[in-house]
Amino acid sequence: MAIDDDPDTREMYSRMLRDEGHEPVLAADGLEGLQLLEPKPDLVILDLGLPGMDGYEILRAMKADATTAEIPVLIMSAHRFVRPAAVSGFVAALRKPADLALLPAMIALVGK
Repeated sequence: MAIDDDPDTREMYSRMLRDEGHEPVLAADGLEGLQLLEPKPDLVILDLGLPGMDGYEILRAMKADATTAEIPVLIMSAHRFVRPAAVSGFVAALRKPADLALLPAMIALVGK
């Protein structure tokens, strides 16, 4: 799953995930993303700068819910990520623009 408010970025994630053999689930904001967490995705690619709920609020909501707490999260944002205390489950935090070649490698880490 990818949660990002930029349509071009969502499209890029969709193509990349399909190329890697995954079925992408895309959300334009945090509320939509939280609603689409069932069935559980293997990974959530999360932007921090989202309308409504920001990425930190989504992350806290996911990690506070036992049904979604174990889903790995890859932070992918132009904003600097400051890890909240007592929140875990990250694959990595990458700053946009990031080297897109890293994304398939990060996704492959989750599949192992």
